[in-house]
Amino acid sequence: MRRIPWVFVFGMTLFNVSIPTLGDVPGPDLLEMLRAKAGVPHADGPAEIPLVDGDVRIDGRLDEEFWAEALVWRMPYEIGAGQNREAPLETYVLMATDSRNLLVAFVNLDPDPGSIRGTYADRDRWNRNIDDAVGLYIDTFGDRRNAYYLMVNARGVQFDAMRLDRGGQGTHDDASFDFLWASSSEIGSQGYVVEIALPFQYLRIGNTENGRVDWGLMPFRLAPRGFRHKMTPFPWDFSRNCFLCQIPSVVLPDPDTAFRPLQFVPYVSGIRESVAGREESSLSAGVDLKYQKPVWVLDATLFPDFSQVETDTFLMTTNIRFLPRLPERRPFFMERADLFRFPISQIIYTRTLLDPTAGVRWTGKQGPHNWAALNLHDRSTWLLFPGKETSRVEVLEDFPSWNTIGRYRYDHSEKAVMGVFLTDRQYDGGFNRLFSADGQFAVGDQHTFVAQFIASSNRYPREAAQAAGASEDLVHDMGYLLRFNRSGRAWSYSMETRDYGENLVSGMGFLQQVGVRRVAGGTSYDLWPEGDLVRNVQFYGDFSGIWDRSNLETLSRATRMGVQVSGTRQTFADVYAQVDRESFAGTPFDLNEAGIIFSTSPFSWLRTQGGVSRGQAIDFRLVERMSEFQGGLDNTFFLFDRRLQLSHTLDRLHLFHAVDAQKAWIQRVRADLQLTTRLSVRNISQWRDFRWLEPRYGDAVPGRRETFENQTLLRYRIDYATAIYFGFYNQRELTDSLSRDSWNVFGKVSLLL
Repeated sequence: MRRIPWVFVFGMTLFNVSIPTLGDVPGPDLLEMLRAKAGVPHADGPAEIPLVDGDVRIDGRLDEEFWAEALVWRMPYEIGAGQNREAPLETYVLMATDSRNLLVAFVNLDPDPGSIRGTYADRDRWNRNIDDAVGLYIDTFGDRRNAYYLMVNARGVQFDAMRLDRGGQGTHDDASFDFLWASSSEIGSQGYVVEIALPFQYLRIGNTENGRVDWGLMPFRLAPRGFRHKMTPFPWDFSRNCFLCQIPSVVLPDPDTAFRPLQFVPYVSGIRESVAGREESSLSAGVDLKYQKPVWVLDATLFPDFSQVETDTFLMTTNIRFLPRLPERRPFFMERADLFRFPISQIIYTRTLLDPTAGVRWTGKQGPHNWAALNLHDRSTWLLFPGKETSRVEVLEDFPSWNTIGRYRYDHSEKAVMGVFLTDRQYDGGFNRLFSADGQFAVGDQHTFVAQFIASSNRYPREAAQAAGASEDLVHDMGYLLRFNRSGRAWSYSMETRDYGENLVSGMGFLQQVGVRRVAGGTSYDLWPEGDLVRNVQFYGDFSGIWDRSNLETLSRATRMGVQVSGTRQTFADVYAQVDRESFAGTPFDLNEAGIIFSTSPFSWLRTQGGVSRGQAIDFRLVERMSEFQGGLDNTFFLFDRRLQLSHTLDRLHLFHAVDAQKAWIQRVRADLQLTTRLSVRNISQWRDFRWLEPRYGDAVPGRRETFENQTLLRYRIDYATAIYFGFYNQRELTDSLSRDSWNVFGKVSLLL
């Protein structure tokens, strides 16, 4: 191979030009075999994945002899932007098993290998909308409800998640799920190859019959060019109200389930911090344990590693009625998190568990039976005081509680799922218990009926209840949700009603508005043009109304109409108008709003998205109607052969009438540099500037609150649980009368044994 001058390589890298490996990958012999052998899934029965023998080397080369015995599928259909059009690129997937691993390989041909995009990034951190990638949905229980969702981009970087099919409610991906598996990629002169090995010892596997297992398996390929093309081996029925129910079946010999019976993940972390000039040091250590069987997993934790190595994103909180909800990032809650997805999603919010000392969790699935149980001791207690128009939270430090969660779900069939759920929080002077029963039922191929009933018993601690103006007595109440919707390729609609009692309290949840009834609905109609510029146009309209359930006074009534367009260069735009009537503090307000939301990738090295809106809003401090402008812009740049991701986010809020009342700015700069597949450096800088300019706010509100935050993190990761972190964090807060600085230096080591 002729050597390429290093100056040329550096220049091409700097200007984001991909340099494919100068090798014949895939080779002509492999291509000839694939084209002669490849088929597609058949509806008359499952395909058989053969058992092969040989040493497995996950290197992206496919030079092992056993690949000649593999099951081979073509991917002739495009189901993303194409809606079952002919796939624009030639793709093959090979599948085999050696009894210990599921072996999968993708051969992705491309007439222009220089257009292949693959970002160097940490595991799960690459953008799955703008990278070339391949992936699998694997339903190891064959129930078409849950599946492993795995992807590998063109650089070999992994992504794994759990896919939950919620029928007419769509799908949900839990990206916090992680397990150990191997992958590698090789970019060549005709495209790129990905090789994958999935160890059976880390997968949950259903019952074996006659020495074989029956799985659902769907391979796919993503190719972002003008459009984000998604290619599969079979056509898709877009009029059905489910996703996983359509993936093809495969059978394979009984996997070797020689599980490692016990896994340890010990950790040690230390921190040196300064708050308001006072310095302190702390050291913490703990361990997570995992004992797994084919159908259930038992997890235990002692002084669990609930440290968060990434700072939460600043949110716009200058004029909100209810507290914002932050995502869960802590690994202890991630196993079978799909069991805690409900139509009323606010009944569980695991970030209410603040400072645990120890806990145990048991999760599993046997046939149609799914269960999860969790018990955990918390050194602090989170109390939520919901209301009709606003809510508040009180955190009681050094006020311990015992917290129990139980969930059972019965997967009757692809068309019917039922379950019950219980939470119990016990603390000195009170408790909270919540019970829920839910069900989802498909009516034909397009309609879905969803129902959920909840009931709670609650008693707050006396002092906390007095401070919040809440009842000190034991109170009971209940609520429900009913929803009916239709899913279709062209026409869809939904209808919903909810009713929450005034004393309904979700002690381990985030149900903030109670004592109300809500009715909502909406419809949409899709067009699928055949041109090269636009692939989808959707017209939609929806409405909602909220009433005080005690006197049926209208609290909110809103109607929204708009159009969404998806076009070339992965462009998306949503133009809308909304008419709203809100009541707050006994005063009605007529509000209007219009805006646009957009995203596009005009170049392979740039992704931009944002939106602007203009209308009226309520100033919740002054209880007045004001004009409002909101805007946001997020640009992400991919530099140095996509090893560096640099993003800048800007958010703007402006409330005004005759004079300015509030101005708020949030800016965030993030830089991720992936030096090697294991070593990376990240820096996040955030600036928040909130100003209250209306003199009628008075002395109770500072004229200005400014916050600057910076975090730098060095990370060396071996696998999802084995990593070394070292970082520095500092924050400065400024108001009219106060200046406060804080910083910390932290380190952490965790190890999977």
